Amino acid sequence: MESWLAYILPPLIGALIGAVTNDVAIRMLFRPYAPIFLGKWQLPFTPGLIPRERHHIAESIADTFVAHVFSNNDVSELFLTEKVKADLKSKVDELIGQLGGMLNITEPMLGMARSMAGNYLITEIAKVAESTGEDSEQIKLRIQAKIDNLDVATLEELVMGFSRKQFRHITWFGALLGAMIGVVQVILFQVLPMG
Repeated sequence: MESWLAYILPPLIGALIGAVTNDVAIRMLFRPYAPIFLGKWQLPFTPGLIPRERHHIAESIADTFVAHVFSNNDVSELFLTEKVKADLKSKVDELIGQLGGMLNITEPMLGMARSMAGNYLITEIAKVAESTGEDSEQIKLRIQAKIDNLDVATLEELVMGFSRKQFRHITWFGALLGAMIGVVQVILFQVLPMG
């Protein structure tokens, strides 16, 4: 029985150590939320990495978001959807039709006026939306401020919410790596003759 323990125990202990250390490392990304002091000395690794670097992280997320996800052009497109454009053209058609009836304008001329006025209105509204809307730097600063103002527990829940599966894989990888190190120990100390 003792001889089996010499072969089984090192990989099991290595797997346990690998899983626990990776799990602790993941938790230390967020915890502790605030610095811990012993007298006037701050304990190392407090607060966790994300609470300590949250301003830089917020800035990086905001930069990435504005550069690759949502720029000021997207803001104007958000408000000028195809439905909004169609509704605007419909209103212009209605107004031009009323005006044409009052001025006794022929139908072909009315059609041309409707088309030109509708397109002109959409183009001008898009220009106004772009010029008065927030530029990329303002959008970035707003995103950064929102992230900076989140409390750390909420930020942790957000990150853990979409990364929980990946973090679990990291923990299991630590267990696998620890078990492999245990197997190497068994091979070195139990199988290979020392001498």
